[in-house]
Amino acid sequence: MRSLLALLLLTRMAFTAEPDFPLTEDSKPQPNVPKGTMLKDSYLAKDGSVFPGTEREYQIYLPAGFDKAKPAAFMVFQDGVIYQTPVVFDNLIAKQDIPPLVGIFIKPGVVPAANDKALPRFNRSFEYDSITPTYSQFLLDEFLPAIMTKHGIQLSTDPNQAAISGNSSGGICAFMVAWHRPDRFRRVFTGVGTYVGIHGADQLAVLVRKFEPKPLRVFLQSGTGDNNLYCGDWWMANQTMERSLSWAGYDVSHAWGEGGHNAKHASQIFPDVLRWLWRDWKTDMEIKANAKSESKWKGYEVVGEGELRSLQMPVDSKLEGHGSDFHRLAAAKDGAVFVIAENSSSLWTVSATGNATIMANRVLNSHIQFDLGINAEGQPVALFAGPEGFRYLKALNTDDKKRRPQRFSGVSSFVMRSDGKTLVSVEDNFAEGDPFSPHKGAGIFILPEKEEPGGAGSFVHADSVRAFEKLCLSPDQTVIYASQKESGVIFSAQVIDVEAPSGGDSFAAKPDTAGVPAIHALEPFGDLEEIRGQQLKVGGLCVDTNGWLYVATLLGIQVLDQAGRVNFIIPTPKPPQDVCFGGKDLGELFIACGDAIYKRKTTAHGIVSGQMAPMTPPKPKL
Repeated sequence: MRSLLALLLLTRMAFTAEPDFPLTEDSKPQPNVPKGTMLKDSYLAKDGSVFPGTEREYQIYLPAGFDKAKPAAFMVFQDGVIYQTPVVFDNLIAKQDIPPLVGIFIKPGVVPAANDKALPRFNRSFEYDSITPTYSQFLLDEFLPAIMTKHGIQLSTDPNQAAISGNSSGGICAFMVAWHRPDRFRRVFTGVGTYVGIHGADQLAVLVRKFEPKPLRVFLQSGTGDNNLYCGDWWMANQTMERSLSWAGYDVSHAWGEGGHNAKHASQIFPDVLRWLWRDWKTDMEIKANAKSESKWKGYEVVGEGELRSLQMPVDSKLEGHGSDFHRLAAAKDGAVFVIAENSSSLWTVSATGNATIMANRVLNSHIQFDLGINAEGQPVALFAGPEGFRYLKALNTDDKKRRPQRFSGVSSFVMRSDGKTLVSVEDNFAEGDPFSPHKGAGIFILPEKEEPGGAGSFVHADSVRAFEKLCLSPDQTVIYASQKESGVIFSAQVIDVEAPSGGDSFAAKPDTAGVPAIHALEPFGDLEEIRGQQLKVGGLCVDTNGWLYVATLLGIQVLDQAGRVNFIIPTPKPPQDVCFGGKDLGELFIACGDAIYKRKTTAHGIVSGQMAPMTPPKPKL
């Protein structure tokens, strides 16, 4: 009986044991092959670094005959020397299967222990598993410039000549560096990549499908014996990532096996992986997004395969020292787009043909600019601060006539319906005894544009919701959408011209005059995508005639369908502040993005609610 049990146990172990992964000749030293040299050093991150106080060892491989005077193609590896890389480099460079690469092998940071009885702080998971751009910032802005200076080498700034790799957490780290900075890295190899729920990497398979495809070439490796832990299943997660990359049209390949969570299989296939990653190095090295036009990215149905184009904005000599970050956008129905710079309160206009001019300098003088809109006559209108905390609506390109001054503070956005009624969001810092403040707390103040100063309005209150950052109306002008600056939730509510029902509503409308629009059934509408560990910032929003909602966020322009689902994301060079449709037939998307204005042609068309009649959008596909 014991012999039978022992036989069964040995049989089971034979079936479950990890297979061997013998190295090929390309991973073994070969005679008569020129050998590269290795440099070894350490790097201390000083105060001001994104990883202050960390120390890390690194090595640099310089190929035989390396010329320090010329920018070199290179490949970065996390966790130091892995995959027998120096030997593989020697052999493949000699065969001219890959270019003469510089290899950079960098270990994760460690903060030394405070004393002999203390434990060092190990930064590996924080640095590698995070999907924020922090590590790419460290690598590109701190580490690589420092080692180039110290060792007198030049690394190419052409992203097509840069690759990055890693195993396990080092693998997800490598992917994220290229994902965040495809302007610097475009070739990626990840072995048993940690695409699971540690610091948010389980989001990636979805984000890959929603973001506009990036110019990356990616090879993934994993096996059936990979980790299956509290945070996820590595084997399944790698397959899910590969399917998402393929769906989105990336240049992607993979090697699946029966190995465990180690570098054995990755080391065996590494020479062939390098050949695949660098297969075009002698001809056209450029890696393009969606090169085979096989991407299923939803955004191509709306914005096509064009690119964001930066507009040439005129320089305003009177703004020297005041900055010129563009902050607010508003479009007229003829396609002209008006722009106000955050720090200068000066007004620009961009015609439907794309010609930009400075319309007025310091149109708000010393007043604080809150928002920009277009009135029924097609004039740019601003909501701004006046004396004693008043807020005014002001036509910017006419005179200084003040419209509807009211004693309320914290106005952050407004929209206008085609019937000439302006809706304004208001914060919760009303003065005590203010007749327009029946309650403390955030809410929506509704302001008829043509009413005489001092007339009554309608106030809608909710203690549980902060003031909104930006508003816009649906194409039929019966739904209002609202964003909050640091919230991932978009709210919506119905706009009605009669008293909202009282009772169980979380928002109780109190209209003081008949016919003034009120807000009914305000609730969360859609959840924006955000990267865990990175504070979401939300700016302006707009809609197209189909009822799709475009929201400026830290990740780019997120586009929600009529049911409130983020279908796709248009990345931007910097975090955008505002977005609107403009140009011919309102068929271009304009984006205020730092100190630049970008635009992109679309198959969708915008709607200007203050000047165009309501239109009914199609129903969502539920």
